Amino acid sequence: MRIKIMFIDIQRAYELSRIFKPLTNLVGIVERNDPQYRAVEALARVKGCDQAAVLVIANALVSYQLNVRGEEYWQYFAESTASARGSPDSVMLGFLLSNKHRNRLLQQKIERVKSFFNTKLYRDLSIDGLKYCSSLEVLRDRLAEELASSRFSKTILFAVKMYNYVCTSCGREVKGDVDLPIDLRNAELSVWSCIVRECGGGERACSEKLMRDPYRARLADAWRIVCRESGIPCVKLDALTWLVAGVLKDSGLNPVVAGRRVAEAFGVEIPVEALRELVKCAGGGY
Repeated sequence: MRIKIMFIDIQRAYELSRIFKPLTNLVGIVERNDPQYRAVEALARVKGCDQAAVLVIANALVSYQLNVRGEEYWQYFAESTASARGSPDSVMLGFLLSNKHRNRLLQQKIERVKSFFNTKLYRDLSIDGLKYCSSLEVLRDRLAEELASSRFSKTILFAVKMYNYVCTSCGREVKGDVDLPIDLRNAELSVWSCIVRECGGGERACSEKLMRDPYRARLADAWRIVCRESGIPCVKLDALTWLVAGVLKDSGLNPVVAGRRVAEAFGVEIPVEALRELVKCAGGGY
């Protein structure tokens, strides 16, 4: 019996970059219509940019193993913490302890939040919450170093993405870039779009394998090519890939239905042909 060996198709990454390139002007619109962006924007409006930056990073670092969709979770987080009084660390810990969604791995998340609030990075952000808007890579490196984590960690990269939302909503120009977080949605999209081939064991098992090294780093390299060649920074492209992957999944991987839902939800029209390419290897036959 022939054993399938996972293959990350770099040539396909170049092909996808040509699909994404015409969508460059849509990325900003999609980003600002992301429910997670709107949650961050609302929080910054109430708490101020400095406190919002700290709370958003802290929450992003523990945004895994959720019992609800990320969009719903972030709206609940913003609503819960906006009215909470106290220091950022007490507000964040209070949120985790009172979370109505009954957080999985609660003690692990509490310890990680405590670790973040004990870092020098947190003390720096307390003085100037928008300090790293002009250097996202530095923020990533400091988070990874001070939390003893990998620079490819999906929560580290997600924290930088959400911090980018704070910067944008607070009117700061964002500079720098970081890799696309290889979370479940981006891993699944990698399989559907043919970047990943010959991955046995079923789509879910394959996607979970892609979220761990060594595949995670190799897949991030492939997406970096997509970002570079399309001209869309990965920190921005992630808004599009993450949201579109969610809509595609909800639409049964039907690009026609997904295109209609994207237009309704995010106010942009993505060509059906582009969406077909994103599910080319999903086996839907659309």
